[in-house]
Amino acid sequence: MAGVTLKEGYIRSSRPYFPKQDIDLIVKDIARTLEEGRLRNGENLLSFERMFAEYVGVKQAVAFDSDGDALETALRYYEVKGREVVVCTNSFISIPNSVVYAGGKVVFADIKENTLSMDPHSLLDSISKNTCGVVVTHIAGFPNPDLSEIMQICEAHDLFLVEDATHAVGATIRGRKVGTFGDAAVFAFTPTKVLTTGEGGMLATDSTELSEEARTIRFYGSGKAKTTFVNLGRNMVLPEVSAILGIYQLKRVEEFIAKRNRIARIYDEELNRLDLVKTIECPYGNRSSYYKYPLILDAHVDKARFTQLLEKEYGVETGNVFYPPCHMQPVYGTRGAEFSEKKLSVSERILSQTITLPMHAALTDEDAQYVVKSCCAVLASL
Repeated sequence: MAGVTLKEGYIRSSRPYFPKQDIDLIVKDIARTLEEGRLRNGENLLSFERMFAEYVGVKQAVAFDSDGDALETALRYYEVKGREVVVCTNSFISIPNSVVYAGGKVVFADIKENTLSMDPHSLLDSISKNTCGVVVTHIAGFPNPDLSEIMQICEAHDLFLVEDATHAVGATIRGRKVGTFGDAAVFAFTPTKVLTTGEGGMLATDSTELSEEARTIRFYGSGKAKTTFVNLGRNMVLPEVSAILGIYQLKRVEEFIAKRNRIARIYDEELNRLDLVKTIECPYGNRSSYYKYPLILDAHVDKARFTQLLEKEYGVETGNVFYPPCHMQPVYGTRGAEFSEKKLSVSERILSQTITLPMHAALTDEDAQYVVKSCCAVLASL
């Protein structure tokens, strides 16, 4: 612990952030909603959807109770049943699960070790005559730097492309927000995300047909009349109270992203000088929303020991994106060749040595500097 003054308290890997002034206003709006007795399908939901569509730059945004339900709904629209959908193995488990729930078959693509994102060459190798679409993940908030190549592959093979932007609200490629490049995109608002509604997700698209079908499916498959049901659906509506949280969070999302980028610059400045770790670079002209800050440890660094010491000795919590990757999870590993017949060696090797450092809008510059010093101290002790 030499050279590091221990900090009181505990630095969490992630956490939601609501400024005090917002909390006061949120409580008033929730009270008003309770008094009105409209807890579902009200003006707050409509306002949140309109604001989100305008922010991202799409024509339609449809809110759901989870990003998984939003993605499953999109995949049902694209009729994936009995067909293959390629997803990146470095995704949260909800991504392949949604393919299965929609009746499709998952094929996992590998990653590039310097981006942790889907490798276009692996995608190309994963396409068969039964492939109908691709879900590309903007991992940890970093826009996939190979997105243009992936789009070209999808166009050449007549595949739909859904952007998994669950980590990446507000991330941009040359000033254009992610979620506007594919046929549709899904966003997540769980408690650790850049923008949170408590739980929830959003389907974003320029397709009026997709958005209209999504609105019916998310409420039992309802038609224009309350008692007429035209699709097989479930109750997947985002509640009014959650929409209120989303409205206030969306008003501050640029502030949150700027804060996360400032914390990332502090990390970058010090960690890029070290030999035993590697950071992920966001290409010039792009902006990461820094949902997480990945750090790749050298193969000689004991990952378990490193993270244990950080937490036990310095009070710094870490996370990951994602290990084990999806194809190594028991639920998919036991299904064998039905889901993937080839090894995904890059993801297995790199993700086993990847952690994430604390990243959220409640962090201070001093917190970030303490995290860096703690990392340096732990590395020196190993």
